[in-house]
Amino acid sequence: MKICVVGGGSAGWITLSYLVATVDADITIVHSDEVDPIGVGESTTPTIKHIADTVGVDEKVWMKDAKATFKYGVEFHNWNKKGSRWFHTFDDLVPHQVFHKPMCDNGKQNHKKELSSVDYYINHKKGKGDSIEYNDYHGPMEYLLTEGLSPFSKNGNCTISDYPGYSYHINAFQFGESLRKHTAKDKFTEIVGTVNKIHTEKQNISAIELSTGQKIEADIFFDCTGFKRLLIGTMSSWKHYDDLINDRAIWGTIKTQSFKPVTQAHAQPYGWIWEIPTVGQIGSGYVYSSKHQKYDDALKTITEFWKSKGHKFEPFKSVEFDAGMLENVSKHNVVANGLAQSFIEPLEATSVMVTCTTVKAFVDLYKKGSKNLVKAHDKVMQKFILHTKHFVHMHYRLSERNDTSYWREVGNDPNVVQELCDYADTFKNARWCETGDTKFNQFNLISLLFGYEKDYVNEIEKIDDELLENYNHYTKAMMEHYLFLIRNNLTVEQYLNSLD
Repeated sequence: MKICVVGGGSAGWITLSYLVATVDADITIVHSDEVDPIGVGESTTPTIKHIADTVGVDEKVWMKDAKATFKYGVEFHNWNKKGSRWFHTFDDLVPHQVFHKPMCDNGKQNHKKELSSVDYYINHKKGKGDSIEYNDYHGPMEYLLTEGLSPFSKNGNCTISDYPGYSYHINAFQFGESLRKHTAKDKFTEIVGTVNKIHTEKQNISAIELSTGQKIEADIFFDCTGFKRLLIGTMSSWKHYDDLINDRAIWGTIKTQSFKPVTQAHAQPYGWIWEIPTVGQIGSGYVYSSKHQKYDDALKTITEFWKSKGHKFEPFKSVEFDAGMLENVSKHNVVANGLAQSFIEPLEATSVMVTCTTVKAFVDLYKKGSKNLVKAHDKVMQKFILHTKHFVHMHYRLSERNDTSYWREVGNDPNVVQELCDYADTFKNARWCETGDTKFNQFNLISLLFGYEKDYVNEIEKIDDELLENYNHYTKAMMEHYLFLIRNNLTVEQYLNSLD
């Protein structure tokens, strides 16, 4: 099989490097070095760790290249109401049925029938959960965040689960460049050039022609050309998300260093501000709705936010964006990835996650020998993206804020709690992330529910008193065990300094 990746940047190099590492094919990447890197610091999910590990790039090497810091989740400030706080961590770190194997970290599996620790916690609390306690019952992330600890002990051992465990804050462009640098050059062909013409045959793309006249033929083309959508644009139309009203973003940097291992999302009267620490600076941006706020006022909002913290915000770029996805993210013999395919909004670090998931899903289907590979891939990704969008949208709908026209429009949905509980229950037959995956499942949905100080309203699973007693006993033992394991962890600052 011949595969051609069109477009560089983080999406192009993530796609190329993962294909090279996993697929026996003739692979070419065509890109222009004139690409304007979009980001100044991006938040990611643990899927990115799977990509880098599979490609074979040492974590310390690429972290240094990408000016990366650690991330244990997202800390939401003032979203449910002013003064509220919710820390959304990555999945359930406690092994399933902890009362059977209380000290065994066996990673994620797809347990079809047995109850999860989420079910046990809901039963234990009779549906009235506390988000901090919920996190403590599922791993050491609250403690790691409070103490500013890295995942590694002083002797270099990772002391927490890596299924999925932790993630990173990165410079996405430099992460892509690190993959480019460390992917074996004899395993792919790199061509620097500009696509000038597209040749088609029976609806498929047969070849692309560069401005030099060179033609590149392939069986499958990946379109990683961003908003230009050079290949997929004539095959599939854009589908706008009418229920997501944010359509503008201003971002820039703050020239200070933070080692806090969390992405922070600060709700504002007409949107929200992200805070992403990378080595040497903090990347920050303001996402808002032009329906409710004009650019000058938006710039003032983020400038004053950082001024109140004693820092100067240095604007880098402002963009208009159209939240949505392609009608078909994969069609004929073209697979779209990155911004060419979909964009929800920056909340919950979904952009890089979807990019990584897109190429991973393609490889998984390819190795299974799926018939109609591109159609199967389109179906998988449509479902994944829509689920992710649904999860992001609930962050707004659950809010009790009504202090501005913005929050009155996006929040206070009287139906959302019941809908969320019903939706969480649908994941009981496929509850966990498998190795290398990130998806918002039962654990994340219930975390969202309790993070917004809402109760679980559906029928609670009946659990034998003895089993529940065992769960409570061994979960507390698990918490003590985690605290024992991480007692000698390096701080994030100490670990990053050791990379020099």
